[in-house]
Amino acid sequence: MEQSNRKEGSSSGESAENGREMVSDKKNEVNRKSGRTGLKIAAIIIVILVVVAAAGFATLTVIADLPPASGALYPYTITYDVLIPEGQTFSVGGTPLLILSTGDQLLMKVGDRTESFTIGQTKTITERTAKVTTLGIPITETNYMIDATYRGMVGERADFYLVVKTSRQIPSILIDRILPDGIMARPI
Repeated sequence: MEQSNRKEGSSSGESAENGREMVSDKKNEVNRKSGRTGLKIAAIIIVILVVVAAAGFATLTVIADLPPASGALYPYTITYDVLIPEGQTFSVGGTPLLILSTGDQLLMKVGDRTESFTIGQTKTITERTAKVTTLGIPITETNYMIDATYRGMVGERADFYLVVKTSRQIPSILIDRILPDGIMARPI
């Protein structure tokens, strides 16, 4: 009888152990499932952030031809070395430009007025306000002024230093957006 009690005791001990193992297995399974769920949620959040960032960058717009604010100060500057093809109309900061060379002088049609440049001469070619938006939401706004210094002709292109002055500090990638693709510009 003692042996049968031992067997019964061991079998009830085994079933208790089996029960603990089953509970432990269920907890591990729940933990694995909740771990996977957490990873899925994290992955979904990352995908959403990437999509929103891509949409924000894709819709990044610089409206560069707004009227300037009066009395604006321009403490921030960036200078570009620019080659502008002669005889082609370009829009720089919302202002149409046309360059024509006449020997030692260069004629630049800036909007409705014509400016005459000699080598080394500097003139303000535009003063405007630019508004930066993404997803249709305004991010920042700054006044800007562009001064041009004529450096001479390089083949069929007029060489200028363009000094872009802004009233607020903004990233150069946004300033680059007011310069058209058809001109060769590099920051210096």
